[in-house]
Amino acid sequence: MLFGSTMLEIAIGIIFVYLLMSLLCSALAEFFESLFKYRARDLEKGIRQLLGDPELTEAFFNHPMVKPLFEGRKPSYVPARTFSLALWNMATAAAEGTPGAVAGVTKDLLLLRSTITTLPPDVLPDNLKGSLVTLIDEADGDFDKARSNVEQWYNSAMDRVAGKFKRRTHWILIGLGLAMSVGLNVDSVNIVNALSHNAELRATVLAAAENYAKTPLPQPTPGASDADAGQQFKAAVNRINEMQSTISELGIPIGWSWQPITDDPRGLPSGFGGWLLKVVGWLLTAFAVSQGAPFWFDLLNKIIVIRSTVKPREKSREQPSKDRPAPDTPTEPDEGEEEGKG
Repeated sequence: MLFGSTMLEIAIGIIFVYLLMSLLCSALAEFFESLFKYRARDLEKGIRQLLGDPELTEAFFNHPMVKPLFEGRKPSYVPARTFSLALWNMATAAAEGTPGAVAGVTKDLLLLRSTITTLPPDVLPDNLKGSLVTLIDEADGDFDKARSNVEQWYNSAMDRVAGKFKRRTHWILIGLGLAMSVGLNVDSVNIVNALSHNAELRATVLAAAENYAKTPLPQPTPGASDADAGQQFKAAVNRINEMQSTISELGIPIGWSWQPITDDPRGLPSGFGGWLLKVVGWLLTAFAVSQGAPFWFDLLNKIIVIRSTVKPREKSREQPSKDRPAPDTPTEPDEGEEEGKG
């Protein structure tokens, strides 16, 4: 029946298509990331805002603890511990030669605080100086807590950077989803219609979806250095080719045909209404892609579990209740009926 396992199979089919399209667009997004280094640019901008000085930012990336993390371009990730130790080393080493200064990272917070407060603004900006002094004072003489405060301060700033990156990625996925939906003619309305009227297609897509759900979701391959940029690039290209091959093998009406739509569901629609429905299908696909592959992977597994519980009930024979006998089981007359017949 339509509202039983058939409806769930249609849902699994369209969710599986959304998952594959999301993986394809995510691989494309990684492809552009490997070319334009969005993560590295966002990290550099975030650290520059945190330190408040371009020259100090450049000195930070040239620090011996940070520079090994990248070759050529800036890194896309700097651990919080590395940031705190490098910054404290810079703050103390910058004042070398002045009274009470140290040429490294000291666990003497009073000496460290005094060193930071005596640095001139052209060496350490006042806003950064005030932040570091506040974080040190809040530690109440505990060096580990002071370092943890600096790391949390850094992580909070990186959370904002990550949020900005995710928002931009969301819009990139919408743009890629819409472009791929139109370019490949991935029409959600057309796909649902095909799955609804073709039991063989549903079975093929269902089998592929169940097999795909058993394997872990492919993970992105961001790197912290330019040394593996070529590997990131190759991994993204391989994933793009893999997703394209998987989509084409499903037999779903995806792609373009120049025949009238009455002869081929991939054909061009006729009339304003047909084009309007086609655009709606494209927009649905683009919006679905923007939700990301993890969302559709989790939903796919949940729907498969639901179907596995519904399917056996549909196949099993209706069981009689405890209050009445089964319909095919003859009832025996009670004692009153036997006496009346006698």
